Parts: sequence; C-alpha cells; structure tokens
Amino acid sequence: MKFKKILVLTLALAVVLGMGMVAVADGHLEDGEYVGYSQANERGYVEAHVTIEDEAIVAVDLIEYNDVGEAKGEDYGWDEFHEAMEELPQRFIDANDYEVDIYTGATSTSEKAMEAVEMALLKAEGYESFDGTFMGVSEPTERDNWGVVLVTFEEGDIVEVKLEEAAEGELKDEDYDWDEFHEAQEAMPEWFVEANDYEVDIYTGATSSSELWMEAVRDAMSKAGLLQGE
Repeated sequence: MKFKKILVLTLALAVVLGMGMVAVADGHLEDGEYVGYSQANERGYVEAHVTIEDEAIVAVDLIEYNDVGEAKGEDYGWDEFHEAMEELPQRFIDANDYEVDIYTGATSTSEKAMEAVEMALLKAEGYESFDGTFMGVSEPTERDNWGVVLVTFEEGDIVEVKLEEAAEGELKDEDYDWDEFHEAQEAMPEWFVEANDYEVDIYTGATSSSELWMEAVRDAMSKAGLLQGE
C-alpha cells in the first residue's frame, strides 16, 4: 500500500515497513477509533478496528473475511485461526505497534492482521488514501446474490479489476449457464480501469451483475479512502 498525508507539517522521513516504501510521517497518533484493511486476495482479507488513547493502542477488534466477503464465524473449521483472533489483539496492545509475532498455525491471518492494524495506525497519523488491492462487496439481492471484486489501485488510480459473483455463499464458476454473465465478467474490468470509477455502462444482458459489480467496486474504492467527501 501507498498513502497520502492530509496535513502539511514539518515532518521527518520514516520508513513504513509493512507498506514497502519510505513515507513522510510525524508519528503522532490522534485519539479515536480507526478502521484498517489488509491487502486482499482470492482468500479474503482482515479488517481491524483500532482504538487510540493518549497515542497508545488500547483496543483492537479483528474480523477476517473469506473469498466471498463473508466474515469467518465460530463455525470456521480451523482452531489456530480462532486462537489467533483471540490472541493477536492483546499482542498489538502490548507492543503498541502493528508488528507482532506470527501466531503459529495462522500465518496468513497474522500477516493480514498486521497490515490492517498498520493501515489503522496510518489513519491515526492523518493518512487518508491507500494504494494496493482491496476487496469490495455489494449488498445481497433478494435472490441471495452479491458482487465480489478485487480492485488494485496505484497512486489513486484503478489499474486492475477482477469480478466475481456469489450465489448462496459460493462463487459462480465457468459452469454457470448464462453467456452474458461470462461476457460481462470478461469485458467490464477494462471499463472500470478506463473510467477510473465505479460508475460504468450496464452490460447488455447482464444488468443485475453489472449493478452488483459497480456497487462492489465502489466499496473497494471506499476501503482505499478514495471517496472522501462523497
């Protein structure tokens, strides 16, 4: 991820390790609750709610989402995942930092949690927009379908989009019997890149999917902090 500062101050250079770049930051954390998101992939992402008081982390709440954008619940069958989700928040509090030890057996969850907490801390410093890959999810329809997208941003621009649609908790695959759906799934990513926006034309014959994907791309842009003031 990259990010942009919203305050103009006399600042020192600080290396932001998790974001993989050198950024300008003063290290001051404003009190409040901040929401951060990890990089997303086909397996999902982690969302972190981080509370700051007197420049210290005092509370962390973590949620991990799966490949269709649903929160992993108590029925998720991986003991180490549940143990990590209970243990990691206190590690962040004790370290007062986003860098903590990986929880054994839950490496992916730990790494995504650190990325999400890092983004929350950067927001507490005043950063508002971020580059990287974010998962966007639409609201479900009455037929229990919803759009799931992965959108990659570079310097605030949409550079890559992957479109999926879930039905009853499963992604539609190549066996889904609707040609226009597959055509739209292939054609529309470039539309979003060219428009650099979530509002594009409806693909003829795939109106519902088109609308779900536009809503999901909007959600990804919101996670990246690109819809300030909208």
